[in-house]
Amino acid sequence: MSIKESLLNSCLHDLTICQHIHTKFEPKNANWRPRENMRSTLELMQYLSYIGKALTRHFVNPPEDRAQARDGYIAASKWSGEAVTFANFTEMIEREKEEIRQLLSALTDADLQRITYHPFSQAESTLFDALLTVGKYVCAYRHQLFLYAKMCGATVNTRNNWYGMDPAPAPATKAA
Repeated sequence: MSIKESLLNSCLHDLTICQHIHTKFEPKNANWRPRENMRSTLELMQYLSYIGKALTRHFVNPPEDRAQARDGYIAASKWSGEAVTFANFTEMIEREKEEIRQLLSALTDADLQRITYHPFSQAESTLFDALLTVGKYVCAYRHQLFLYAKMCGATVNTRNNWYGMDPAPAPATKAA
């Protein structure tokens, strides 16, 4: 497996887990938020539906004009707020995964040594390090989605969060 494939698989795995965690929510929890100044469940899902592909697109095809990159994030955020619903979240994550696959498809491991910059920190790094950041963003917000599910009363545990699998059934006990 190439380094690029490993980066891709890690990001896709986290997005697939987001889809699994989504199934643990009741639709009534779409507008739930832990506090007034935090994203609602739906807003978090909307963010998850674009941040991976938006960052990947930026790093793989960095614009010459940094203002253009900022405008791209604003447009992606607006699109997400209009297009992503609680009901279509899984479909939108599938679209995100496909775009990330396409964006990385032409890259070689040698391309990962190219220098790019992060649009938020403005720090320069290799494309490899930048793409690691994509995975970190998706993983961090996946964890947040998991915590939201727990706070909304879903029966989830570490297995749901790390593997996208329901808890293993408790072993049967023998009657005395």
